[in-house]
Amino acid sequence: MENFYIYPALLFPAIPLMMTNFTNRYNSCAALTRKIHDEIINKKIDTNSQTGQRYLAQLQTLALRIKLIKTTQILSGFSFLFNLVSVPSHYLQFNLLAFTSFGVGVLLLGIAIMLFVYEVSISAKALELHLGDLKEFEKF
Repeated sequence: MENFYIYPALLFPAIPLMMTNFTNRYNSCAALTRKIHDEIINKKIDTNSQTGQRYLAQLQTLALRIKLIKTTQILSGFSFLFNLVSVPSHYLQFNLLAFTSFGVGVLLLGIAIMLFVYEVSISAKALELHLGDLKEFEKF
């Protein structure tokens, strides 16, 4: 495969962009977690009350989302590393290593994207719950 360089080159810009997206989502979740934590602590909300239980449920959802985002970041980082290894491997004519590392990189990125889609679905469900709370205020 003489033009093998094309394939890793296509992934080089995609992986860091995905990692930036994951980092932004992580920062948003971390900010929400800190905000809820501060509200519970500063307002001295009883975690056994209905409001406190809702805060705790939100924190559990955020903890799961943060764990998924962290995993997607790690998988994307390793994907980038394997993609990077495939280029000099091919240049040095270690073709088996080049193809294997590229394949592993693509596989890891695929898993990261699937976890990302799962995290987005969790995020969407959480937003739907918040929107459901507002339905009682609807006039129509």
